[in-house]
Amino acid sequence: MKESTRFAFDISWVFVSQIVTLGSGFLLNIVLSRWLGPADFGLYTLTLTIFTISTLIAGLGIPETVVKYVADYRSDQERLNAVVTAGVINALVLGVAAGLALFFFAGDIAGSFGMPELSGLIRIIAVAVPLAIVNTTLLGLLNGLREMRSYSFRFMIRSLLLITLAVLFIAAGLGPGGAVLALLLTEVGTLAFVVSIVRRHFRLSVPGYPETSRKMLAFGSRVFIASAVYLINTYTDTLLIGYMLTEIDVGRYAIAIAIARVAFLSLPGSISTVNYPAISEYYSKGLHDAVEAVITRSIRYCLILLSTMGLALIYLAETIIGFLFGPAYLPAVPAFIILVFGMIVFGAVSSVGPAVSAMNRPGLSSKVNIFVAGTNVCLDVALIPLFGITGAAIGTAGACTLLAVLILYVLHHVFGVRVESAMIIKAFGVVSVFFIAFLLLRGTVHPYVLTVVFSGLYGIYAYRFLLTAEDKTEIAGMIAPVFGRIAARRLNGR
Repeated sequence: MKESTRFAFDISWVFVSQIVTLGSGFLLNIVLSRWLGPADFGLYTLTLTIFTISTLIAGLGIPETVVKYVADYRSDQERLNAVVTAGVINALVLGVAAGLALFFFAGDIAGSFGMPELSGLIRIIAVAVPLAIVNTTLLGLLNGLREMRSYSFRFMIRSLLLITLAVLFIAAGLGPGGAVLALLLTEVGTLAFVVSIVRRHFRLSVPGYPETSRKMLAFGSRVFIASAVYLINTYTDTLLIGYMLTEIDVGRYAIAIAIARVAFLSLPGSISTVNYPAISEYYSKGLHDAVEAVITRSIRYCLILLSTMGLALIYLAETIIGFLFGPAYLPAVPAFIILVFGMIVFGAVSSVGPAVSAMNRPGLSSKVNIFVAGTNVCLDVALIPLFGITGAAIGTAGACTLLAVLILYVLHHVFGVRVESAMIIKAFGVVSVFFIAFLLLRGTVHPYVLTVVFSGLYGIYAYRFLLTAEDKTEIAGMIAPVFGRIAARRLNGR
């Protein structure tokens, strides 16, 4: 199979799993938000946020390190076995330590938010922390080997299991505790599935564990700083809303940020998952042109798709939130619109965000993310007391845009990657014009009319001025065989 064809297939598998994962997660948010109400849904959201941050911090960059070294050593089974074994052992030890800390300090954590109901929920997810870290470490093996079908199946199974158990437990009257219990049991089930898959790809190899472990932790600690700060940056708004406002505000903001993440991180997340081992492999072989091609095309394609979708979401924001979640969540509409506008460029650039670590400079990612996290905290602390959840959205949107700009700067000035800055600026400028036009016309023109007209005009602009002639030829070449197969099947059916 050609490398470009395999790359496309890998992205397709991961994208499908992302759609299933984020789609089922979005559906779960709809169910929980309606059944639990803003207050209990806010408690669940805070618990999930604490769980996500805890697993990443306790993981110490081990899962990402496994991806990196498995991609480098995929042809050396002995070294691959040593890497994965060290990763699993360290993940288990660190996960157990983190889980115990969460369990025993659950009351103190809940007290810091002024929400005593959180303590019982935190104790449930404390048990899930070591399972989740081992789970993601073993997934790193599949990612590094680019076994994307098995990798993707795990996410789809996890999503379906989580939503099924959560709905059953909530229907049984267990409240937010039922949703958190569903999360724990889902980690148990998916870990069993992953273990059954990875057994044929490696064997435990304890000899050389101390040396391998030191090497992995040296690299992983640098990746960890970047990843931990990035994740904390991602959840700063939710945590500060919980600290400064109420659980009802957390629940409403959770809806706005959930839709934005589904819309703007599903496709980029799929691409970055495949990009990371590919860029690592190309860079280790000195294939600079291949690295640059992956980066520039990923950003261009994502920017076009996300900006078109972003405009439609902005125009239909009130309709979407009101219909899916109910009138109680309509105060989240302004925050949602700001988040969407601010995450368009960020979503596109995040498709290549891990490239810096893949090219052996995770320390740069750490510095960038620390600076952006500090900026985000300052913005949120200043704006949340003034504007509530809308202030949190402004801070997050500003931090996301800043992070995108800094990643592009590093790629160009440190690694010499050609960045299509002019194209990005033009696209963002045109989106801004359409955004302003929406604000001016939304009181006089029906949102459905605005959606059709403006989205159509922007689509024409993107095709004419953002796609290159080579892009158009390549897209036509990918689409034509699909229609050809459909026509052939119809003829054969006759």
